[in-house]
Amino acid sequence: MSPVKALALIMIVSTMVGAGLQLDRRRLVETLRQYGLMGRAFLANFVLVPVFAILLVQFFHVQSGVAVGIVLMAMAPGVPFLVNTAGRTVGGSLGFAITISFCFTALSVATIPITIALIALIAPSAPVPPVPAAKFLTTLVLFQLIPLILGALIGPRLAPSATEKLVKVLHVLFLAAALTFVVLVFKTIVGSLSSDFGHGNLFIIATIGLFSILLGWLFGGPDIHYRRTLAIATLMRNIGLCVLIGTEPVFEGSLVLPTIFAYLAITFILSLPIRGYFTRTKSA
Repeated sequence: MSPVKALALIMIVSTMVGAGLQLDRRRLVETLRQYGLMGRAFLANFVLVPVFAILLVQFFHVQSGVAVGIVLMAMAPGVPFLVNTAGRTVGGSLGFAITISFCFTALSVATIPITIALIALIAPSAPVPPVPAAKFLTTLVLFQLIPLILGALIGPRLAPSATEKLVKVLHVLFLAAALTFVVLVFKTIVGSLSSDFGHGNLFIIATIGLFSILLGWLFGGPDIHYRRTLAIATLMRNIGLCVLIGTEPVFEGSLVLPTIFAYLAITFILSLPIRGYFTRTKSA
C-alpha cells in the first residue's frame, strides 16, 4: 500500500470513529422524530446538491478529472467535525449537528453507490467516478460504516471526559494525516491547479458552495438554530471519503485529487465569514 493511500485510510477511519464516539442516542431519537426537518436535510444533501453540481459541470463542459472531483465532493455529506463547526459555538443545535453527522455518514454508504448508478442511468454523459460498484461499496463498508459503528458502540462505555479526550486525539490524528498527505502531493496539486485547473472551475465550486449554504439555511425551517447548523452542514463535505476514493489507481495522474482539495479549500474559506457571523450573533 502506498503512503498516500495509507494516509487516506487514516483520515477516513479517524473521522468515522470520532463521529461514532460523539453519538448521543437520546438526542438521536429526539431529532429523528422531527421527520420534516430530517427529510429536508437528507433531500438537500443527498439529492439537490449533487444534482446541482452535475448540472453545472455538464453545462460548462468541465474537464473529466475536475468534474469527477467536484461531483464526488458534492455527493459525499457527513462531516464528523460538525459538532464543533455547526453546534453551539455558532448558535446552532448541538443535538441536530450530532445526529446529522452520524446519519449522513451512515446513509452515504448506501446512497453514494445509488447516486452514481442513477446519474449513469439518467445522464450517461455525466462525469461519474468510474470505480466498480462492488469495490466502491466494500470500501465504504470497511472504512466508513464499520469504524462509525465501532465508535458508536465504544462511546457509551467510556466516561464523558475519556470520550472527549479520545475525540480530540482522533482530530489531531486526522489533521496530522491530512497535512502529511498535502505535503506528499503538494507539488502535484500546485502544478495541476496552476497549469490545467483554471479560474472558471474555482468559480463553479464556489457557486456550488454558496448554493449549499442557501439551501441548508432555507431547509432548516423556522428554528434559527437548525438553520445555522444545516447551512454549515450542507456546505461541508466528507473530505476523508473523497480522498480515499481519489487515490484509486484509476484516477492516477488526473485532476481528481487536486479538485477535491480545491473544493475543500474553497468551502472552508466560504464557511469562515458565515461561522464568524453566526458566532457573533448567537446570543441574539
